[in-house]
Amino acid sequence: MERTARKRYTKAEVPESVAKLTPADLLEEALTLEPGELTTYNRAHTYSVRNQMLLRSQGVREPVASYEGWRAFNRHVIKGAKGKYIYRPITVKSEEIDENTGEPKKFTKFKPVKGAFAYSDTEGEPLPEIEHPTWSKERALGALAIREVAFEDVSANMQGYSYERNIAISPIARYPMKTTIHELGHVCLLHTTKEAHADYLEHRGIKEFQAESTAYIVMNELNMRDQFDPAESRAYIRNWLRDEKPSDQAISQVFKASDEILRAGMPEGEKEDE
Repeated sequence: MERTARKRYTKAEVPESVAKLTPADLLEEALTLEPGELTTYNRAHTYSVRNQMLLRSQGVREPVASYEGWRAFNRHVIKGAKGKYIYRPITVKSEEIDENTGEPKKFTKFKPVKGAFAYSDTEGEPLPEIEHPTWSKERALGALAIREVAFEDVSANMQGYSYERNIAISPIARYPMKTTIHELGHVCLLHTTKEAHADYLEHRGIKEFQAESTAYIVMNELNMRDQFDPAESRAYIRNWLRDEKPSDQAISQVFKASDEILRAGMPEGEKEDE
C-alpha cells in the first residue's frame, strides 16, 4: 500500500475536474469560505492556501495527511482508499539557455499529484484534541522586517498606507487589523518599492485587488470575521477590478503573500508549507 501512496502520477491520469482548475477558480473558493474553515486540514502538516483550496474543491472537509503522516497518529490508510490531489513543485527545463552555464534554464512549476488522504480514508486511534497556535501581529512584523510607523495622513478617508517596508494605520480605522493585513499585503506583494511605484499607479486596480484578497484570505483563516466585513471586502475587490480580469500570475501572488503573512505570525515550529 505504501508503494501505491508514493507513486508518481502522470498528467494524463489527473481527472479533468482537478486538471481544469485555474488560479481564478481557487481564488473564488477562497473568497467564499466559512470562518476559520481552512484550519481543519492542518493537523499533521500546514498546507499552503492554494493546496487547501485544491482540497476543498475536491469536497474535502476534514483533516488530511500523507500516508506516512497518518502513521504518526497511529492510524493507517484503508486498503483501496483514493488519495487526494495536492500541488507538488517540480523542476522543468526551459528551452532558453543560461549564458553562464550553457545549460537549459530551469524553473519550478506545480503539478497536482495524489499526495494526501482524508481522515475518513484511515483507521486507528482517534485524533487528539489540539489548540491552534496564536497568530501574532508583532511576530509577523518582526519576521517580515516590516515597521509600523506613525500615521501622518490628514485625510479622514484614509484607513492606512504603506511605503517601502513601512505600514501606517489610522488610529480611527474602522477595521484596524484588516487594514494592517491589507498593508502587509502591499509590502509582501512588492507594491511599495520605489521601483514599483509607477507600475502601481498604472495598474492600481489589480494591486488593490491583490492586497484586499490577501487580507480577506488571512483574516478568514485566522477566524477574525468579527474584525472585518467579508461582504464589504468582496465589494471592495469588485470595485477595484471593475471589468478587468487578473492574470493567473497575479492570483498566484495573492496565495503566496497570504501564506507568507500567515507563516510569519505563527510560533516557530508551525511554519511548514507545501
